[in-house]
Amino acid sequence: MGISGFLGGTLVYRNQIGVDIRYAGAGKWKEIWAKADKGNISIEKPQLDESQMMLIHADDRRIVLTKTDGSFIAFDDRCPHRGGSLAAGSLACGTVQCPWHGSQFDVSNGSLKAGPAKEGIRTYPVSEDGEAIHIHIS
Repeated sequence: MGISGFLGGTLVYRNQIGVDIRYAGAGKWKEIWAKADKGNISIEKPQLDESQMMLIHADDRRIVLTKTDGSFIAFDDRCPHRGGSLAAGSLACGTVQCPWHGSQFDVSNGSLKAGPAKEGIRTYPVSEDGEAIHIHIS
């Protein structure tokens, strides 16, 4: 039993592998499906709190939309290290952390802040038009 506890603790605390909050009924998970049209994804402006994330499924893409410093930011949902969902991670002070292995990325420009990932993530320009948000993906 002691060895099992050690291995479980290693997975959770050192490797940061845990329960997927989307299916555990913990927290507020926002997720929508949209269509990409001419290199843009247009959605109704969501009610997001500061540093809250929302996953957008658009055709074959998964894009995370968040609100940081009062403006909307969009980036890819996939961590380049092992493919973990960044929407399931945590966001604080403009930095998103992958829930699988702890890689950290600056959401404003996609740059890598901490590994084990070796490269940054792709970000997308976002514009607001009244009650709509436009994510430019081309």
